[in-house]
Parts: sequence; C-alpha cells; structure tokens
Amino acid sequence: MTAAQRRVPHASDLTHAVQDALASSSYRPPVLPSVALDVMALAGQRDVDLAEVVKLLERDPVLAARVLALAQSAQYARRSPVVTLKQAAVRLGLEALTHLVLQAALALRIFRVPGFEAFAARVNQHATATAHVTRDVCRRAGIPGEHAFTAGLLHDIGLSSALLLVTERTEWRRLRFEEIAPVLDAVHADVSGLLARRWKLPEPLPTILASHHRASLDGVAHPVNAALIVAEQLCWEAGAGILEPPAGATATTAALPEQPMDGLDATWPSVVKEALGIVRLDGDALCAARVAAFDVVGSLGAGAAPG
Repeated sequence: MTAAQRRVPHASDLTHAVQDALASSSYRPPVLPSVALDVMALAGQRDVDLAEVVKLLERDPVLAARVLALAQSAQYARRSPVVTLKQAAVRLGLEALTHLVLQAALALRIFRVPGFEAFAARVNQHATATAHVTRDVCRRAGIPGEHAFTAGLLHDIGLSSALLLVTERTEWRRLRFEEIAPVLDAVHADVSGLLARRWKLPEPLPTILASHHRASLDGVAHPVNAALIVAEQLCWEAGAGILEPPAGATATTAALPEQPMDGLDATWPSVVKEALGIVRLDGDALCAARVAAFDVVGSLGAGAAPG
C-alpha cells in the first residue's frame, strides 16, 4: 500500500484532529494506578508514617515489585541489597520513595505504547534522566527544588499519551512514526499539563509541564522551567534525549551544541541560553553539571532509538 493509497493526512490537519480529540469530553486519558496517586497524596501531608506508605504499596503487588526493582538500581542501590518495601522506605526516605513510586507507575502505565515500544522506552529513559538532572541543576543553582524531580519525570508524558491516542484511533493506526512525530511535537506539552490537571497534581506542576519549553512566562522568569530546559539540553548531549545526541559530545566538552530544530522535542537555542542565564550556570559550573549529567545517563544505560 502506497502513501497515497493510505491517504496520509497533512501534519497540520492531523495536529488539529488530535487536539480536537484531546479536548473532547469523550477523551479518557491514561490513568496512574490508584495506589500511586494515593502515595503521592499521602506524601504531601505532614508527619507521614513510612509504614502507611508501605501499607499502601502492598495493595498493588505489581507496582510494589517495580518499586523494589528500581530501588536496587544504580541510582539508589547501596552496598547491601534492598529486598523488602520496608527496607526501601527506611533507606530511601519518603521523598525518594515517592519518586520511585511515580517512576514505577509511569513505566507500567504511561510509557507503554503497543507498536512503538522502542520510542516509549526512549521517553521513559529520557524522563528518568531529566528528573535526576533537573534536581541536580536546581541544587547547583540554589533554586528551591521541591517539584524539580517530579517535573522532570512528568514533563514529556504528553509524548507517550498523545502517541497512544493516535494508535487507538482506527483512522490513524496505520500511520508511520515519521508521520506522527510532528503532531507529537506540537501537542505534547499541552497534553502533559492536561494529564497533570486530570490527576489533580498540585500547582505549579501542571503549569511547568504545559510550558516546559519556555524559560519565562508572560515576561517572568521561571527558575524550575529553566532548570528543566538546561537538564534536557545536558541529557540530550549525554545520549538520553528524545533526539540522537550531537556528534562527538563528551562529558568534558566546553561548547554548547544546538539542538536541531526540525527534530522532535527540541528547544530553541535562544531559549536554552535564556535558561542558562536564569539558573546562572556557565563556565566551570556548567561543565560540572554536564559531567554529572553524563554520570546519571551512564548509570541508567543507553537508550533505544525512536521508532
């Protein structure tokens, strides 16, 4: 079957169709496991007993198993293995455990798109790396980072969710990834914000996710947005971007390569430079952040190519 016979819609027409589908009252976005949402809500309260979090996780054995597997990864593991949820809770603490629960839930429900497994895996790795690096950039820049890790983890959920919507529609199911990519690029930030609101996540998370390619909103600098943009740049250089990394990029490279603007999930070079100015990372400070980003990506392993 040729492209003409398949009647491939123009990218702008498909984008409008997807936007209309997302805005429809009949749209049912992917949901996180209820246990994950309960854990996040509990973590937002004062004086939380870790035993309560463990009890919640035990209600979902699949999610609990995924959390344990992540707790034993290079990012969290210590010398002795973590074999129970209680050990993970005590060793990691509430904040890190909550991050693991969210990371596990996304891997199980959101970053899974039948027929596009390699791309979904790439988004998953990119999200995880960006979460760690965004938190690191906030720390280096002295930016309050309460939402840094979660924002990094969730910022591109719109990519997988919009792709899932396309694959579920009969009239779009035969489209190739190259035909869908421009649509994902156009809608994914709005979809990320939409999902955050549907999941009742607190502000400023929905706003950050919906505007994560902008360092300023209405002329006002947004430091966490800026940190996220810098983190995406560094993760791309280190090989954990949605796009393939720039040729010859290393942890000790001093230059700031520009993302190709015809690619998926790219950020304008001027916006990256604006973000660097907001977080005040340049020279040696930027080089140190880059080395740390390469270390994070190395501990997570190489990503799969989109497609």
